[in-house]
Amino acid sequence: MIESCYWKSDLLKHARRLRSVKKPQRWSEKLAVDFEKELIISFFMIRKLFEGHKLSSKSQKHRVRFFACPATKKQITNLNYAFIDDIYHLEKEKSITKDIVFVCNQFIHSGAMFAYREKNRNWGGVYVCSDFERRKSIYRIPLAEIRAILNVVGTDYPQEITMTYNKKIGDYAVTTN
Repeated sequence: MIESCYWKSDLLKHARRLRSVKKPQRWSEKLAVDFEKELIISFFMIRKLFEGHKLSSKSQKHRVRFFACPATKKQITNLNYAFIDDIYHLEKEKSITKDIVFVCNQFIHSGAMFAYREKNRNWGGVYVCSDFERRKSIYRIPLAEIRAILNVVGTDYPQEITMTYNKKIGDYAVTTN
């Protein structure tokens, strides 16, 4: 990754596109797919920025508040993964807080992902979980939290980078301010 400003600029544009509008487009399968696809790409970009040490501790420490819906006792398989109201207790959601990387992994490794809309037809958020988490919970992440993540990362430019050689790993440990 040569320069992160282009990646971050795209994240900020995406955050603006996620704002509520007075007259949202009518639902279509294509609209839902494009929405989900852009989210996955954005979260992949964020993780790439983390791995490229292009973000400061501000982004690393940012906590995201969202909701966990526990799995029912039904076995969760590739065949029933799409029926989230049968295999998760959506009515028993619990508020949780995790870091941005956890959220990125839910999108990047998602086996289940379902966008939902509010009564005013604007996107409300996403139900998502990675293959690693699917037997525990599915997560409802409100769009306001997703926009906040995109804005935090899109405006984060580290001022310092420190590299210290670590003999145990045989490489440099990198930290940013």
